[in-house]
Amino acid sequence: MTVPLGVTPSELRSTAQYLASVSNDMKAVQSALMQMLSGEGEAWGHDKIGKQFADGGKGYKAQRDWVDGSITAKTDLLDYYADGLYLTADALEQQDKP
Repeated sequence: MTVPLGVTPSELRSTAQYLASVSNDMKAVQSALMQMLSGEGEAWGHDKIGKQFADGGKGYKAQRDWVDGSITAKTDLLDYYADGLYLTADALEQQDKP
């Protein structure tokens, strides 16, 4: 026996709110982290070893930028999903109106 699948507009909106909240929390943590890192300044020297640590494709700066971009991509995706769920909830309600 199968269980029918169904959703309601209010359930979709609730999930959309949750996704938007998670996205906002992630953005707040990301912002705080980037501010903290920026305030710390460079923790490496400008000698050969310091440049190897900081620069290059696998260096600290590139990895920091990759993490920042990854978090931004995830929060953008969560926002996109949340917006889609809100639109779907509205569309379902409109379909039910005479």
